Amino acid sequence: MSSLNKIFYGSAGTGKTREANIEAVEIIQKSKSEKLDFDFNKDDYSSILSNFRDFSETPKLNLSSKKIKEIHDSNKIDYIKLYEEEIQELTGGTIKSEAMNIIKNYKEKLTIYPLIETVTFHPSYSYQDFVEGITIDTIEVEKNNKTIKEIVYTVKDGIFKKICDRARANKKYNYVLIIDEINRGDISSIFGELFTLLEDTKREGEDEALSINLPYSKDKATGNPKKLIVPSNLHIVATMNTVDKSIALIDVALRRRFEFIEMKPKYELLSSDIEGINLEKMLKAINERISILKNEHYQIGHSYFLEDKIKNFSDLKNVMAKNIIPLLQEYFYDDWHSVCAILNQSYARPTHDKGIFDIKEADEKMFAPEFNELREFNNKKIVTIRNFKNDDIKDIYKVI
Repeated sequence: MSSLNKIFYGSAGTGKTREANIEAVEIIQKSKSEKLDFDFNKDDYSSILSNFRDFSETPKLNLSSKKIKEIHDSNKIDYIKLYEEEIQELTGGTIKSEAMNIIKNYKEKLTIYPLIETVTFHPSYSYQDFVEGITIDTIEVEKNNKTIKEIVYTVKDGIFKKICDRARANKKYNYVLIIDEINRGDISSIFGELFTLLEDTKREGEDEALSINLPYSKDKATGNPKKLIVPSNLHIVATMNTVDKSIALIDVALRRRFEFIEMKPKYELLSSDIEGINLEKMLKAINERISILKNEHYQIGHSYFLEDKIKNFSDLKNVMAKNIIPLLQEYFYDDWHSVCAILNQSYARPTHDKGIFDIKEADEKMFAPEFNELREFNNKKIVTIRNFKNDDIKDIYKVI
């Protein structure tokens, strides 16, 4: 089981991303160095100059274009020391209660050389995006006293290669790559031969350390491919929504190299009295029915119903109408019979003054007589969300 690679997995709303951010900050705070004392070479500056420009616009640093050039042309970033005290505050003390603010500060204030990077996988994300690939650019050149545009092919470093280079150059500090929705991408294709390098024992400095040849980068002196090795101070923290893909279907190579941490709904965090409604009992009843009709991976997380989102019944109605019911529609492919079962409302014998839904059956007046056969064959009902009341929500978890 890997201590450097972790995946937080669970259904929607269980706090996976939040926990990944907290984990990332804890990892950073366990760095070997007590100070953020960065040391760059000139090559680093050229690759992060655009970040200097973005950063200089903030009131905190307010760097002039002249100062940016001085930084770029030098081999040190002495001005960091001016803010060392402020940065030091971000790396000390307990972090659980302020974790989200700290992660935000890291990303904003350490833009020049971030310790934490985040990427979201998706179906079209590739190895070329993650490690390195070829990008096509156009440049203007002078030929025969004319300015013309030419196409050039350049090697573009991916986010994984970039953070590996940073971590290798600054071994006193821990670095974290957060991969959100890791299972939405083609994992085997994105990582490729990197899978082997992710193991703790195959990292740089270990007895069994391994490296791979990069597909496009060449050593200028020899012409041989450059090597990629994963440093031991780089941590990977990922999130995985089990609704998108069952954990049982995850590549064995991935499972063997990551520690999997399940995130379940935390009912104890929910209020027991929102204008008489017990949110803890309500969500637990919904999830028990989902587990039976679907499976436990489709349970709804607690984050939809936390106090910062739901302070009164009006807030609860809004969450139910805009988040929970659409989610159930997606889970059950618009099978309203099943949705009604989850919310404990009659589908066969609905009433017009009770329940979350108004359910209307087709009658003879809806279609011309020639279409009656079609109406009987389809046997569909029209379902709309009604202006439901407090008691309609309580019915979700009432004893049957």
